[in-house]
Amino acid sequence: MTFLRSVTAASAVAVLLAACGPHQPFALSGDDQKRFGDRVLRVTAAGRPLIFGVHDCTVYQARTAHDDIIGWDVVLRSDWGGGYPKFMTSCTGEAIRYDGRYVRVFLCAQAIGAGGGCAGGGDYRRTADGRHRWEISKDTVHWRTLPP
Repeated sequence: MTFLRSVTAASAVAVLLAACGPHQPFALSGDDQKRFGDRVLRVTAAGRPLIFGVHDCTVYQARTAHDDIIGWDVVLRSDWGGGYPKFMTSCTGEAIRYDGRYVRVFLCAQAIGAGGGCAGGGDYRRTADGRHRWEISKDTVHWRTLPP
């Protein structure tokens, strides 16, 4: 019985020590990794990290505290085609990148059964520091600021 207690205690200590590995700042949870996949962008602006994730034609920005991600806020969504309700559309394309000045996002929402092309979305950009609101362009030349 003493041997069994020793083995159980040693196993418990090993599990606790494994969970106490080095803290990785702003690490994604397992659920966030599944949701965003490779569509995560990390940018440092004004000395602080900004973390964005894209899923289902929606852009999220991480809320952080003490080097941890504590939640996500929706900061941009595809317009879903204006005339098409969301339940009649599907997100068919999304990407996020940083070009050195702007966080750039591409979203494409397509009406179900509508053949091809984006019924909603387009190219979006915002300064990494967040001082300028999101802008949208259908041709990446002419930009229109989105309402708050």
